[in-house]
Parts: sequence; structure tokens; C-alpha cells
Amino acid sequence: MLTSCLAYATFFIEKSRDMSNTRGLRPHKYRGTARAAALFTFVSRTTALVALICTFFAGCTAGGQQQPATITALSPPTSVATAAPQAARPSATTSAADVQPGSPTAARAAATSRPGKTPTQVADPTTTPAPTTMPVQAVSPEPSPTATPGDALPVALDEFIAAMRPAFASDIAAAVDLPRYTLRIRIDPDQRRLAGSVAILYPNRTGVQLEELALRLYPNFPRDVFGDGGDMRMDITGAAVDGLPVGAHYAAERTAVLLPLPRPLLPGESTTLHVEFSATIEPWDDGTWPLPSYYPMLAVYDGDGWRLDVTSFADKVYSESALYAAEITVPAQMTIIGAGTLIARHEQGDGTTTYVVRSGPIRNFAISMGEFSVGQEMAGDVAVRVYRARDSRLDGGQVARVAAAALADFEQRFGPYPFNELDIHLMPLSFDAGDEYPGIILLYVDGQIDARARYVTAHEVAHQWWYGIVGNDILREAWLDEAFAQYSAIIYAEDVEGEAVAAEHWEREVLARYRQAQADGDLPVGLAIDRYPSFNVYYRTVYGKGAVFLRLLRDELGDEHFFSALRRYYEQHRYGIATTTSFQQILEETSRRDLDELFRRWVTGE
Repeated sequence: MLTSCLAYATFFIEKSRDMSNTRGLRPHKYRGTARAAALFTFVSRTTALVALICTFFAGCTAGGQQQPATITALSPPTSVATAAPQAARPSATTSAADVQPGSPTAARAAATSRPGKTPTQVADPTTTPAPTTMPVQAVSPEPSPTATPGDALPVALDEFIAAMRPAFASDIAAAVDLPRYTLRIRIDPDQRRLAGSVAILYPNRTGVQLEELALRLYPNFPRDVFGDGGDMRMDITGAAVDGLPVGAHYAAERTAVLLPLPRPLLPGESTTLHVEFSATIEPWDDGTWPLPSYYPMLAVYDGDGWRLDVTSFADKVYSESALYAAEITVPAQMTIIGAGTLIARHEQGDGTTTYVVRSGPIRNFAISMGEFSVGQEMAGDVAVRVYRARDSRLDGGQVARVAAAALADFEQRFGPYPFNELDIHLMPLSFDAGDEYPGIILLYVDGQIDARARYVTAHEVAHQWWYGIVGNDILREAWLDEAFAQYSAIIYAEDVEGEAVAAEHWEREVLARYRQAQADGDLPVGLAIDRYPSFNVYYRTVYGKGAVFLRLLRDELGDEHFFSALRRYYEQHRYGIATTTSFQQILEETSRRDLDELFRRWVTGE
């Protein structure tokens, strides 16, 4: 424990030093430089905090593993009720790290983050599997505005075709073995509260008999190394399996809930879960409400069991593709945007509107709510829509043009985008960055759509291919989406904006970080995120060195083999989970070259 505490304190001081040397910011991860320098001074002068930190962590195990607390199966709730106690909000001060303005962010699970928060203590930047449950107070029954467990049935497959381009309608029939979510959500911005129910048709594709199922509660993730998170709360208020009420247990620092099955679920069998939930919510500074990952989401099952990783890195959501049917009820003046396609809108008699949405195969259902203005560009038959707060002066039209051009370019380079639309929620911030989700991008700009903002836009659009459609284990092989998106934005600049602009992007966004990664020890790009000594080292290695490696592969193999391999990789892993091994195999098969030495030297370090 003493060793862990000393390591924690060392990271705290190192992080503060890194933050004091920053030249830029990123949303959810980075906040201003002057206060970061002050933070380093503060940490350096208060070594007595080490004892306090040691005391705090003395009761924790490596994975946050403790004994379970039961969530009692509930009788049917009847109405909206009082909110669960909300955690105290931190003061609106700032922190920062060493990345530049314009660095595309990948904080997919920063579902509860807003700008202007600061950590009261910095967490160890590791990913810790937490497969067992932890003690929390048992949840008392809370009323919910939505259906009771058991009354929402899975939606028929053909309804999801509405989200697809005509050439990809057959993907829905092929998705028969994917989970199907039926979400009913009611959002009350006045009370800063969301409540709802979800029915999940779950087919057991694990190859093993299951005794329980695991759902992730991403709004409950603890505060990360940059001070975000930890101040929202999601509660499970009722649960049933195949119509039978079940008890359940919170797990993994309350970021997961385990549902026991009435009988073992054999491989190839299916079951239907019904879960009720409620959560606290917060608006962005422009009055809009980004709400990604705001529902209980199936965890991933692999050879080690249910993946219940808890990380203090900003990237958190590791999930598999599923189909989503959603009914979202909001005040009548509000609009819902996000993943999937709107198929109906119903005006209710109580001053609310219900939005009916269907998705294609996506690995995360993200939405935003607000009073929006919208601009649109077409990329072939794909509608690219940019939404901004109604009184915003941000140039949504230019963002839409850049995003549509990037989408068209990536279709030619990597393979066709299967969905009929892509939404972008454009928000103001003091720098340019973004968060990617399937079918929707949260994009932040400092007021001008300059070269850096265009680069960030292209990076985030590229994530629709690398993470959205071709998934990867973002905790153990993060380079497969972040390095790919980073280099894809360079490819877009070469193809659309010209060699001179591409060269500027290459120097600023890639080579500068690669040189820093070399100074950090030149670590392999394919490590699990908890094997990097700090977030900054991870960031510089994956975003900098990772993009350099992809360019090296392109130079080694030539454009014909390189892009042919990327198209095969995209096609073979569409809606699935890719690995470094599968990527290397496809490159080798396409080029008929042995790339083992290159991958060992650059990716695995073996």
C-alpha cells in the first residue's frame, strides 16, 4: 500500500508538472495553463497530502473490489419523484495538460462532463478490472415516469431499416444476433433529471453458460485525472428478467450492475432484461444538453468474464454493436438529435414531445437535447446536419461542408458509410476539440472555423469508421481507433485541402507529439492504456507515434496495398471488434509481406 501511495503521489506531481507546461487545452481533459502551474506549486508544497491519500486508498483493493449490496426488485413505480441526492459540485476552476489546441479528444464516456471543473485530487491513471461487487446502500424504490419492468417488447427487425442507406438495408437482417434495446426516456431539464426504462433482448453469443448479466452505468464513473465526472448519478430503480423481478448488485465502484438470471442462459439462447433507471443531468454552458451513454449499457464479455474496467482516463466506453429503438420525451420547445433516424414525433397533451428513433448497428446510443438551429450538407445521399444553440453565432454551415467532404473522402478511401445521416452538435469553447459517438459528434470550437478546427472535424468524422463501425478494445488497444483517426485526418487534408495544409497538420498534430513520445521513452503504440506511465505519455505515443507508424506502413506497402488492406479491414470488421492481430494479418495477406518485425518494433514491443 505504501508503494501504491508513493506511486500515486509521484503521478500527481508529474501530472501537475505536465499540466504546468501545457500549451493548449482539450475539453473534458484540459483546462487553462496558469491554474495548472499553480496546481503544480500547490502539490509540490503539500507533500503531507501523501499520508492523506494513503489513508484514503488503504481500504481499496486493486480493482475496487468489495462485497455486494443488493438492489431490491421493485414493485411497479407510478410517477416522477424526488431526485437522488446529487454529489457536491466542484468549484469552477481549471486544470490542463500538454496537448495543443485543436487536438481531437476521444472522451467517449465523458457523458457527464462540462467545462470549468477541477479535481480535488487526481486519480491514478489506470484501468482496473473490477469483476466483483462493492458495497453501496441498497436502492430504495424510486418512482419512474416510464414503463414498469416487463411491458416493453423488443422492436421488430424491419423497423431498424429506416436508419440505413438503401444499399445497407440487408445489414439489418444480418444483425439478427445483435442485442436489441428498447429505450423509453423522459427528460426534465428544470429538475435536471432523466428517468426511463430499457428492455434488452440479449442473445448469448459468448460460447459459455451465463449465470448473470452485467450492465455499465457510465454516468457513475469516478472523477478522471482531469477533474471531470464523479458529480452525476445514475440509479437502477427496478429490474426483471423474462418478466420475473430480480434482485441486483452494484459493482465496479457503482459503474456497473449485475443481474442474476432465474436460470442459466446457455450459448445460443436469448433472454429479455427490463431495467428502470434515473439519473441527474447537467447542461453545457450554451444551454444545450449533451447526453451520451445515459442508459444502462451491456458490458462486454470476453475470456476473462464481464469487462467491468474502471479507469481514470477520459476514454471509458467499451461496448459491442446493438440495435436501438428509442422513445424520448422532452419539453415541447426542445429538440432531440443523435444516433439513429427520427421516424416519428408525437406532441403530447402535457406540453411535451416524444421523439421516436431507430438506429442501425451502433455500439453506443448518444443524444443531445436543446433549442437548436440547424445547417445541412449532403455527402451523396447521406445528410450531414450541424446543430447549434439557437442564439449561437458559430459557423455551422462551414462545419457541415467540411464534415460532408471528409465523409465523402473516407468513403472512397476506407469504404461506404452505412447510415443515412450524421449529426454534429456544435458548441462553443475556448479551443477546438471533439467527442465522437456513432452517428453523432460533439464538436467544440473557439469561434472560428480555421485550419485547426477543420482538422479536428475530419478526425472526429474518421471515428465513424474507426471506433463507430469498426470497434476495438479502447482500453487495451486504443491505438486502433485514435491513431487511425489521427492519420485519417491527414489523409483528408492531402486529398481535399492540399499538400501544403496537410504538411502543416502533420507537423503540428503528429510530428510534434511523436518527438515528445520519443523523449518519453519511445514506448510501443499498442499497449493497454494502464501500461503508460501517464495520460500525457499515452496521448503522445498513440496520437503521435501511432500516426507515424501508419504512414510508415503506407510508405512500405504503397498506396494500392495500404488502402486495399484498410478497405478489407473495414469490411471484415464492420459492426464488430477488431484487433491488432487481425489488422496485421489483413495487411500481410494483401501485400504478401511479413510485417511481424515492424509490428513488434512499433506496436507490441515484444
